Amino acid sequence: MKKTKFILATAMLTIVCSTAKAQYDEDGYYRYDGYNTNYRSNYSYEYSEDWGNFYVEYSPLQLTSTANGVDSKNFNTATIGFSYDFQLGYSPVYIDAGFETSGSWHSKRYADGEKYSMTIAFSKIPVNFAFRWNPTENFGIVPYAGVHVKYNIYGEDRVKYTNGDSESWSLFDRGRTYDDDYNRFQFGYQAGLKMIICNCFSIGAAWKADLTPFCKYYDNQTRKEEKERFQGFAFSLAYCF
Repeated sequence: MKKTKFILATAMLTIVCSTAKAQYDEDGYYRYDGYNTNYRSNYSYEYSEDWGNFYVEYSPLQLTSTANGVDSKNFNTATIGFSYDFQLGYSPVYIDAGFETSGSWHSKRYADGEKYSMTIAFSKIPVNFAFRWNPTENFGIVPYAGVHVKYNIYGEDRVKYTNGDSESWSLFDRGRTYDDDYNRFQFGYQAGLKMIICNCFSIGAAWKADLTPFCKYYDNQTRKEEKERFQGFAFSLAYCF
């Protein structure tokens, strides 16, 4: 009798082990209702592995001043960039790090016909904490927030006079006779939301702003140093891989 019970128990254990082994494919993924999901997670769509993004971005930024009564300058900004999201363990939390290059331009024509313009080119290294939630297999929502380091590569002021003549000068030329002091390096922050579609494309929006000033100058009316910073929304379209 003991021998018979031992044979039956061994047979049942063999069947259970064989069934459990068949549920995993050779790559270590668990099969559930015909869909492969990482066996470390109990939910088909909860977690995703590392992924990258190539993106383009448009930003209607403003250069705002701390001085009262000074109008903000409106800039059109175009950006191309790359980022990669590194998963922290087997959680839905990621470190998002990237690199991007932007061109930004502003122009204004005065009542007398004189035209003023400013052109800037800069690069950023943004680093964010991101959280990815996949409500379905083909749709993901990723809120994120973080900081960035910005380097201003190029900057130029240009004035075109009514007689057709023009004058331009570099924003970062320390030999200028103006009191304005423009910074090459800046720090800033961003917070936004991306929606990933079919694990292939994403659209997003974010708020971006400088922490350190782009420009500092002495205001004769307030008799103190005033500062100018960039801020505004950014809208992106990305290819995910």
